[in-house]
Amino acid sequence: MAKKARGSNEGEQPKKDTVKWTDHMDVVLLDALLEQQVNGNRVDGTFTSTAYNNVLKICREELKYPFDKDHLKNRIKTLKNHFNTCHDLFKGLSGFAWSSTTKMFEAEPEVWNALLEAKPHAKKWRYTEIQNYDKLSDLFAKDRATGEGAMSAKEKVQQWKKEGSSSQFIDVDRQEEVTSESPDPLNPQFNSQSGNTTKNLKRKASTMDSRDKQVEMIQSSINNVAEAIREGNTIVEKGVEVLQKAQPRIYSEEEVYAKLLKIGVPDSIVLEAFLFLVNGAQKMRAFFAVPSEKRYELLIKWMYPSTEH
Repeated sequence: MAKKARGSNEGEQPKKDTVKWTDHMDVVLLDALLEQQVNGNRVDGTFTSTAYNNVLKICREELKYPFDKDHLKNRIKTLKNHFNTCHDLFKGLSGFAWSSTTKMFEAEPEVWNALLEAKPHAKKWRYTEIQNYDKLSDLFAKDRATGEGAMSAKEKVQQWKKEGSSSQFIDVDRQEEVTSESPDPLNPQFNSQSGNTTKNLKRKASTMDSRDKQVEMIQSSINNVAEAIREGNTIVEKGVEVLQKAQPRIYSEEEVYAKLLKIGVPDSIVLEAFLFLVNGAQKMRAFFAVPSEKRYELLIKWMYPSTEH
């Protein structure tokens, strides 16, 4: 489950254990976090020390491994980042919905095609399972909407560009966690060697504005496709309804017998009348075409034509 990394030189501080997380381990961790959230041990989107202590105890007992808080915090950070990537891609896109059965985002083919035309790198999500998305959504979706982690349209475009064609949400569950921090490309020190910072920032701002417009156009196109599909479904439903109305009503034998009793056909001839109608489809249609008060008279004329005059 874990292994220790050795320092390259004698006296070097050894790195912390790295953990290979499985789906089962993630479920135990997420369930424990959700329990702490329900119990009120999360304030303004941040889990309290009590919450971490409780989660740590649960994970140690159920998974039989001596986790420490850094193990849990690193895994939570990884899961949250991966959730944010997927959540931000599909949030607000009409026609998409995550299925708890397939564990994938599903939509009509036309909607998917519109998205892939605008963002080809989203293709991986069409056939890739997203494990525990419902639990992750309960934990982190609110943060994306209103909390500290909420992203602007510009940040969302940056994230889409960084994603490229990489696939990390599922495979990372089998990879090792690392405790070192990677450089932040938005850190001023990181960009200090780029030179001519002011001009670069202005150029980036202009590019972001252009991408914002592209995002809005993509969203509008997908919404239009989804609306067209809904309108098409409505037209089909109305067409079926019209066809059903145009077709003649077919009465069951039980309904025919009940109608005969209702119009007052005597018991002595009710069976004869019943057989007369059910054996003649044309006469049955004519029988139900006339008003109820005329049906008995019509029936007698048919059954006993010699008494017409």
